[in-house]
Amino acid sequence: MQYLLVTHIPFARLEDGTSVLDGLWAEDLKGLVAAIGPITVAAPQLTAQQLQSWGPGVISLTPEDRIAFVGLPIRKGRFDFTYAARVRKALRGAVAKADLVHSSNLFQSDLALYYAHDLAVKLNKKTLFVVAEDFYDMQLWEWIRPERHWLKRWRAQLLLDKLDRHVRRRVQTSSLTFLHTPAAVARYRLFAANGVAIRQPVHEREDVISAERFAARRAAQLNLEPLTVCTAGRLEPLKGVDFLLRAVSILKQRDIFVRARLYGRGKQLDALKALAGRLGIADRVEFPGALSPTSVLREALAGADLFLMPHLSSDFGRAFFDGLSAGCPVIAFRSIASEDTVRHGVDGLIAPNADDEGLADAIAQYHRDRDMLVRASEAARARALENTKSFWSGYRARMILDLFPASRP
Repeated sequence: MQYLLVTHIPFARLEDGTSVLDGLWAEDLKGLVAAIGPITVAAPQLTAQQLQSWGPGVISLTPEDRIAFVGLPIRKGRFDFTYAARVRKALRGAVAKADLVHSSNLFQSDLALYYAHDLAVKLNKKTLFVVAEDFYDMQLWEWIRPERHWLKRWRAQLLLDKLDRHVRRRVQTSSLTFLHTPAAVARYRLFAANGVAIRQPVHEREDVISAERFAARRAAQLNLEPLTVCTAGRLEPLKGVDFLLRAVSILKQRDIFVRARLYGRGKQLDALKALAGRLGIADRVEFPGALSPTSVLREALAGADLFLMPHLSSDFGRAFFDGLSAGCPVIAFRSIASEDTVRHGVDGLIAPNADDEGLADAIAQYHRDRDMLVRASEAARARALENTKSFWSGYRARMILDLFPASRP
């Protein structure tokens, strides 16, 4: 099978034939190759100096990794009127050679890449479309909600609705659609001709907290040691970290001592530190900074008792499984995402949305009932052992291969 993945995530090609790209994205591609076989990736081609990473860094891929790259042109500016035509020219040959074309939801600057999916449909080829995040709700929070000028806000809403229509059109025509978040399922399942909910953990069984360390933490919990709660992510308004701080303050007023570790960076960092000071809980709250989503993060989370996700939006991605792999029950605000992910009363608790006291009540419940905490921790660890990256990679691969029944053994 000739597998073509079309993406907006750039790469750089070096003179020695290796390709350089974001490290986290490279690991995702390697997982796909391990499950499905060799692939071709069509992506914007930058110079090595231009390439940036959103994770722990960039890595190089060699031909032995079985990932070939087709370089796509870069938009030269807002008034680059030839950009779409150049993209179509670069994609036309790659799509013609492919048996399956894999693409995903895009933002305004990358809409020309939808040509690959549309051409594949026209040529009656198999297509896979991935809604990789709840981009609609996330953009409402980060793009439209902060805008105070009515005209700019109106224009931004029109653009977001346009992006939404683009996604609906592609899921309707795709042979198979993977919906990576519960919010994406809720928004697009009725439009998708063949839509499936997909989880996306990044851990393997060996990454889950060891039985020995888990037993030691369980003993401390049953010995009524003070609980440590943690969260990890961008320190931005939609993540609701300020609600966590106020919950710790409420618990202090109830004479319940809780430590909080808030991993991450973002524009709210200084404001959150100031809020902790005003609430009189600075001695109970740590801001260790951002950690790369690797073993370093998992090691840090394993030092906590509870993982909190007080997200105000319906964005609910990989961090949930990061918490589970550390054997931590997850406490989250109620949303479409959390209700379809957290098993309330089993491996976590769901609190009323945007409710400081509700969040404090959930933490207090585990503080008072340590047997309940131990049971939830065991359930979280067991779920992490079942839901590994390899499991979900294999699951996705089987669904893709089912599009080609003649090639199945």
